[in-house]
Amino acid sequence: MLDEARNVARTPSPTQSEFNLLNGIKEERSTKQKIKYYGVVIVLLVAVILFSVFQTKIIHALKPFTDWLAGHKLGPLIPIAILIVISFPPLFGQEIVAILAGVAWDFPLACLVVAAGTLLGETANYFTFKYACSVRGAKMEAKDLRYGLLAHIVREGGFLVVLVIRYSAIPSHFATTIFSTVGINFWVFLGAAVLSLPEAFVPVYVGYALKPENADNTTASKVDKAVLALSIIVTIVSYKWIANKMEQAKPDFVYSRRKARQRKIGGSSVDPHSIDMPNIV
Repeated sequence: MLDEARNVARTPSPTQSEFNLLNGIKEERSTKQKIKYYGVVIVLLVAVILFSVFQTKIIHALKPFTDWLAGHKLGPLIPIAILIVISFPPLFGQEIVAILAGVAWDFPLACLVVAAGTLLGETANYFTFKYACSVRGAKMEAKDLRYGLLAHIVREGGFLVVLVIRYSAIPSHFATTIFSTVGINFWVFLGAAVLSLPEAFVPVYVGYALKPENADNTTASKVDKAVLALSIIVTIVSYKWIANKMEQAKPDFVYSRRKARQRKIGGSSVDPHSIDMPNIV
């Protein structure tokens, strides 16, 4: 009886996966996981390269469509609706829609269209995952340590971490699913989403600079390159900052999981959003 009480009182040791995380040991991926990972990477790279090489031709080919959008009084509703739909992962293509908006309208109006579509889509994404996928998200936290660690720093860091993540290389609509399922307040999320809108305006300006009438505008071309360079720098710095926060949080994250297992052994109920290893069987 005494030994059993001592076992319950003792914090369980880290699991092998937790030990690997703490010591930076990467677990070997299965063949299926490798094929899936590299397949996605190759498809995305090919898509980015093809669009970069042929973007001017694509813009000119779509000019009849963008002219129709600009001339129709309900035209702005179409990209807004598309942005709402593709705000749900694993769909993507927000940048392409933003570029086309930049081609169709003047820069300020195009920004308003993209801002409306982005905020409405992200809000729909937030509430959908909050009410439909919170249990699944909690299970992912317990199973996937990298996901759980990211959820941990979001929960601990609050508004600043949410804002920086939105500026990082992590796709915004994927980040929104994390914010909604780990218990981030909607107004905190919305405030960060509004403040991160300048990142969504970068492809808008790219489209505006690629307009046929701006083809010979050297100022637009220079600003385009400067905006892209600044966007890349901000993205890299933000990602590095988040990666550093995750590295610093590893010990506390693993310890919280160990304490969760201790409570589970002791038979106490645990709120899945008060710790970082949800009490899920």
